Amino acid sequence: MGLMDFLPFFRITVDGIDISSTLAPRLVNLTLTDAVGVQSDSVQITLSDTTLFGRLVEPRAGAEIRVWLGYPLQLKYMGMFTADSVEVEGPPDRMVITGLATINGETTSGKTALTDQKKRSWPEGTTIGALVEKISVEHGMEPAVSKNLADLALPHIDQIDESDINLLSRVARDFDAIAKPGDGRIVMAKRGESLTASGQPMPTLLLTQKKVSRWRYRNSVKAKAGSVVAVYQDLARGKPEERTAGEGEPVRRLKRRFPNMDAAQTTADSEFQKLQRAGRSLLITMPGDPDAMAEGKLLAAGFRSYIDGEWLITRATHNLDSGGYRTSIEAEPLA
Repeated sequence: MGLMDFLPFFRITVDGIDISSTLAPRLVNLTLTDAVGVQSDSVQITLSDTTLFGRLVEPRAGAEIRVWLGYPLQLKYMGMFTADSVEVEGPPDRMVITGLATINGETTSGKTALTDQKKRSWPEGTTIGALVEKISVEHGMEPAVSKNLADLALPHIDQIDESDINLLSRVARDFDAIAKPGDGRIVMAKRGESLTASGQPMPTLLLTQKKVSRWRYRNSVKAKAGSVVAVYQDLARGKPEERTAGEGEPVRRLKRRFPNMDAAQTTADSEFQKLQRAGRSLLITMPGDPDAMAEGKLLAAGFRSYIDGEWLITRATHNLDSGGYRTSIEAEPLA
């Protein structure tokens, strides 16, 4: 094993054609951001556009960009992105290409946007698995729903001038889950399940102070809710009823009125869990590691007694340039 095996490495294909060797001498910077939920993952590629290697051709809108990052012996597929915008600037002459995991418009393989507004209803009893599957098929994508969510039945839902991506986000929020488009799939999974778009478990990152370049822990002193109250309409009694998660003060009352008791309780539980996690965060900068992915688990060891333990990565930013390969992580408590 030689020194070359530890040098940062990348691979990029556009519509199935490997253009890595063409980009390598021109690459100024590659930044890939992976975040939880419907925040669109993105890749930004900055290239030198001087006459030394010939002028670059403007990328085709909707082109499918696939990216691998890492090292020759640890090259990892990071996902598919749709060419969304291109900027050319100078001096120095450069081209900046931005690709998004969320599709706007139509890709070269026929995948369509999740952002178009629709007007329709979903009948009571529709399962999360059925909802995600129908939306996925409509957009030329594949569904990837965790077993813990697939068979859960939903109340009646009205989708009025609302995009599919917003609807998915709304459903996920009520079940303390994650809805995320990526790599030609729509993923719906419980928070903390740490599954890839293909349904495989993500690796857990074990980090000590020696493995990181810089770290910062923060615990906000803002008050956390003692309890959360959700109101639903009891049709049999003809009056509103309440469901509560947690106990004590302060009390947070949800503004929405829910169609039934189960929906109210599920959302109250989900919101209570989110509020209990609020305030604590861990930021880490480290040598590049392609295994750092949003929704993946991080195990901190040897920092402080109140920091050590499991965390959930909410954002991972990978940066490759002439200075090397670096990864920045934002995480929140897993429990």
